[in-house]
Formats: sequence, structure tokens, C-alpha cells
Amino acid sequence: MIKFFRGSGISQVLVMALMAIALWIQYFIAPPQAIHPSGGEAMPLWNLIFNSLTALPLLAAIFSSILMVIVAGIMIRFNTSVFFIARRTYFPALFYIMLYSSFPGVMVLNPALPAALLILAGLWRMMSAYRLNGVAFNFFDAALLVSSAGMFYAPSVWFVLLVLLGVLILRSPDFREISVALAGALLPWIVLYAVWYLTGGNLSDLTETIKHNLFDKASSAYWSRTLIILLAVIAVSFIPCLLSLISEMSTKKIKSRKTFELLEWMLAICVAAYAFLPSVSTEMNAIAAIPVAFVMANYCTFTRRLVMTEILFWIMVVMIVISRLWPY
Repeated sequence: MIKFFRGSGISQVLVMALMAIALWIQYFIAPPQAIHPSGGEAMPLWNLIFNSLTALPLLAAIFSSILMVIVAGIMIRFNTSVFFIARRTYFPALFYIMLYSSFPGVMVLNPALPAALLILAGLWRMMSAYRLNGVAFNFFDAALLVSSAGMFYAPSVWFVLLVLLGVLILRSPDFREISVALAGALLPWIVLYAVWYLTGGNLSDLTETIKHNLFDKASSAYWSRTLIILLAVIAVSFIPCLLSLISEMSTKKIKSRKTFELLEWMLAICVAAYAFLPSVSTEMNAIAAIPVAFVMANYCTFTRRLVMTEILFWIMVVMIVISRLWPY
């Protein structure tokens, strides 16, 4: 399968489509009733979507699966555009679909999923600023996208730090570009408060909703034994990929190296948020799976250790199946 997915033809797309359908089929047959991950009032934009789809569970499952496929597709286009993995490959999409599906309890109507789409778009926009002459207003766009993600999933606002890091990593330190990024991060919230006020909403209620979603404890997840084993398998598969990337960073082209640096920082922010923010739970997997999928894709595209990589890949597949069939 590793050799197979190193190709980029229609057969790889068909296999991934069948895999995605297999992972989602139970939700199409018996759609679950979605609940707010935080157990209370959701962020404003996500609340609109949630209230529209909560009474239509099948449509909610279809909407979520399509959103996941869009994120996976943009990951492929992002690599094709920036070409930081120096080969056209579907591995990023494959691993994202697998990793996102590792937490079945938050697959449907996960507010971090549209947030992941906006953060990924912001990352792509940042990379467009590489070697751009003059003040790069790309960072305004990137901060605007990433900050807007917080209106779906509040902890996404911490990824504004990723934009500021992007200014420092991709460009020579420039106060104007940092100011532009901060302005882009503030603008969506200024607009939100203005619209909320003009439509007769109570500003203190909006502030309380944001504080609740940012700092209150999220609903606890069920950690089954099979899920814990699956996560251990993913960790065992990911760590060699990360170590290999770190060791070969000096040999990569500058643009590729900077892209992977931003992805590593993105993963670090995810880990820190999960470790220190009580509002963050397993739904963050929708965002964390992006850098993990790219790192694993880079390794699988070029590794010569095909036998061990193939074994770990199939163990991961088998454990995903077992965790679905026996979620205890």
C-alpha cells in the first residue's frame, strides 16, 4: 500500500474514496444525535450551523464528511502549490482521513473541522508571502482567516500565534507586517461585536459565551482500551517520521524547510492547547491531524524502510477497524 499510494492516479483516489465511505458508513446508516462539545452555548457562527443541522442528523453526517474531504483535498493542493513534499502524492489526504476518523465520537458536527479548513487556508496564504517584495499583506489575510476560525471553535484563536511566528520565520522581522497581522486578527471580532450590537444582542452575553468556550472545561471523552491502543500505534508510527524529518531538515530547500517549521509549530500549539486548556478535548484532532498527516506523508513518500512502514500502516488500519467494531 505504501508503494501504491506513492502514485497519484485515479486508482489511489478511488481507494481513498472507498476508505472514507467505509469509515463514515455507520453514520449514514444510523446518524448520531450531535451535542455541543462544550456542553453549553456554542460560538456564534458554529451555533448557526449546529442549530440548522441538529434536527437533521443524516444531513449533519453528510455535511461533516464533505467538509473532511474538502480539508483533505486542500491539503493535496497545498502541497502541489508549495511543493514542500517534493513529489505529487495523496498521502496527506489519506493520513488525514485516517487520523480524523480515529475519534469517532467527534466526527459529526465537530466545530474544529471548519476551523481546521480556515487555519489550513491561512497557512497556505502565509506561504504565499515567501520572498514577496514589500510589505506582505498576506499575513493580514492569514490572520483574518485563522481568527475567524475562532468563531466556529474558540480555541482556534490561539493559532494567531502561528501567524506571528510565520512573520518571523518567512520574513525579516518587520513591525509593519506584525501590525498588519494583528489588525487582521482583530477585525473579525470587531465585526462580530458590531453586528451583534446592531441586531439587538447583549454584548455581555456574547463575551460570556466566548469566555465559556475558551476557558470552561469541555465534556470528557470516553477513552476505550481499543482507542488507547490505536493512539499508541499512531504515536509509534509518527515518532520515526518526525525524527526523520528533523534529521533531514538541513537538506531540504529553504521554502520546504520553512513550511515544515510552521507545521511543527502548529502541532506544538495543538499539544500545548490540549495540555493546558480545559476547553480543549478530542475535537482538536481535526486540527492536529493536519501537521501529523503532512509529516507522515513526507516520510512514507521517500522512506526506503518499506517493510516496517507497511507493517505499521496495516496495524493502524486494523486498529481503526477494531476500535469501530469493539469500542470498549
